[in-house]
Amino acid sequence: MTILEEIYAIVKSLPQEQAREILTFAEFIQTQHQNADNAIATLDNSTPWEELVYSLAGTWAEEFPTLEEIRADLGEDILREKF
Repeated sequence: MTILEEIYAIVKSLPQEQAREILTFAEFIQTQHQNADNAIATLDNSTPWEELVYSLAGTWAEEFPTLEEIRADLGEDILREKF
């Protein structure tokens, strides 16, 4: 007996509402695999990793505070610590 025949035999013996739950679950699994396949295809056709990293390098530099700014907020003086 193939897997399709086994599934059919089980679903055929279930009440209508439970069979509908099986159908909903099967559709969910189908959609999940289609989305995963599309995501993989998108990644395969996208920018090479090295190019992506270089394109993103420094994009958040403006938003990150400098060490001096961090230490000033803590009440520390970075210039004095260098001596």
